[in-house]
Amino acid sequence: MFSLRADDEDGRNLGFFSDVQDFFVGHADALSEFSSEVDFDGEGDGFWVRPRLIGVEPSGVLRRAWQARGDLGGELGNAWIDVHDTTGRTIGSYFVGAVTLEHWEEGGDGTAVATVACWVGSLPEAGAGEVWRAWSSGPPASVNEWVRLSAGRRKGWIEVAGKYRRGGEKVDPRRERYTLDGANISDLTSFYCAIGEAMNGPGGHYGSNIAALDDCLFGGFGPAAPFRLVWENSEVAVGALGSLPTYLPNASVLDQIVSCFERRGVTVELA
Repeated sequence: MFSLRADDEDGRNLGFFSDVQDFFVGHADALSEFSSEVDFDGEGDGFWVRPRLIGVEPSGVLRRAWQARGDLGGELGNAWIDVHDTTGRTIGSYFVGAVTLEHWEEGGDGTAVATVACWVGSLPEAGAGEVWRAWSSGPPASVNEWVRLSAGRRKGWIEVAGKYRRGGEKVDPRRERYTLDGANISDLTSFYCAIGEAMNGPGGHYGSNIAALDDCLFGGFGPAAPFRLVWENSEVAVGALGSLPTYLPNASVLDQIVSCFERRGVTVELA
């Protein structure tokens, strides 16, 4: 379940819908008719997309906005696309700017499909929609569920893990030792899937790039350094990441990751 919420003081709900299409499109699938370098009110570069909101209530705010669009052209302003679990709780959100209602189509099942144009700072990952639907009944209960996803859709797992709101769940107290299961680390994306779960449990998040990983080590997103990290089955990562170059001379991606940990006081043991 999804909803469109106005980005104003009242946070007005503009309508619930059962699904959204052409929104989780990944960085490679920007709509070609729009410029991929749009300056939006000083927000910087971004992307324009045209998501289709499926199963909209035909008598709600969006319907009235379509009927009264007139000179405003269906403009709804800035908003949020909220993701809800099966109980209706909001578990994640995406900011969408300059939302304009472009098309309205009513079906025979008593619901409607609304097409909107909107601006996003970065394109929601192609695999994220699938992960949100799986997590709508609850986050994963065991680690490595991301392994079943194709390599191209694991970025969607990382995106959802970073945005997921866990409500009142308690965070485990800081420990002196953490174990990273490296058996499935075949590329950089799978490393961030694995390190998120090593530090914050099933479905956990601990950065999606080296700068974010460095921020996490200061605390606020899980355990803060210093601690000891035992990297089990590290030979898999040595083979996969040890040969990937970085902008640093004579340094691989694996070298950069280990250096990031050690610079913040983490002892890394490659087991």
